[in-house]
Amino acid sequence: MSQPPTQREYWNSRVGEEWARQADSMDRMLQPLTQPALDLLNLKPGERVLDIGCGAGATTLAAASSIGDGIAVGVDISKPLLELARERANARGANAHFVEADVSDAPLRDAPFDAAFSRFGVMFFDDTAAAFAKIRAALNPGGRIVFICWRTFAENGWSHAPLAALQPMLKAPIALADPNAPGPFRLQDAEKIKTLLTASGWRDVSITPWDGEVLVGGGGDATSAAAFLLKIGPCARAIADQQLDPARAHQLLAEFLRKHETPQGVALAAACWIVRAVA
Repeated sequence: MSQPPTQREYWNSRVGEEWARQADSMDRMLQPLTQPALDLLNLKPGERVLDIGCGAGATTLAAASSIGDGIAVGVDISKPLLELARERANARGANAHFVEADVSDAPLRDAPFDAAFSRFGVMFFDDTAAAFAKIRAALNPGGRIVFICWRTFAENGWSHAPLAALQPMLKAPIALADPNAPGPFRLQDAEKIKTLLTASGWRDVSITPWDGEVLVGGGGDATSAAAFLLKIGPCARAIADQQLDPARAHQLLAEFLRKHETPQGVALAAACWIVRAVA
């Protein structure tokens, strides 16, 4: 039996290339919960900020727009996403640069930073406590981190509801991810987050729930939302793993998503934590 790909292999495969193609849609989808987190970070002109798991760079560029002549550094392990991030930065003339690295095991040559940020990038470390300790060490004393992480799978309709719609065609049940292993729901427990941060030297930890809805694919009708779900995320992975018929999957998803259409797009529930701590 073959071993599953490592995080680096996974995000540098065709998966990473597809996420880069869908980056604009994903950025629009996640904007409602991204902005409150950036507001909480409260960046100032001249500050240096580290963006962990920056992906295609949208959050790095948002940070850069708030710091004037400061510097924003985005770090990620996905070459396809970083290529797009650099293209975006060059197009805007942004004071930002990007590094292909895993912050848990690579030197952070631009340290020290005044602030660190992450939108769904801190749940994938092999050793989360060690990674948080390293990030803290890269910040100036009194520097702060703000990150967003998903709460439970059951609370996030954008994730579980489309999978349920595929149930009639699944060849086998979809196993829930191990919440103790690297993955999107690893930091679903607020007490676990506080314990990890405190143990790695952070203080003044605050954990705020965010509950709302996201527009699947960033907007558009059920047909386009279904097409988006076929390309990235849990449904795309299930279809690939079980070699399901994409046309039938699109039909089932579109039928389900039509029940959730709004004038703005297809809206499904989302729930996350917005976490702040001080180095």
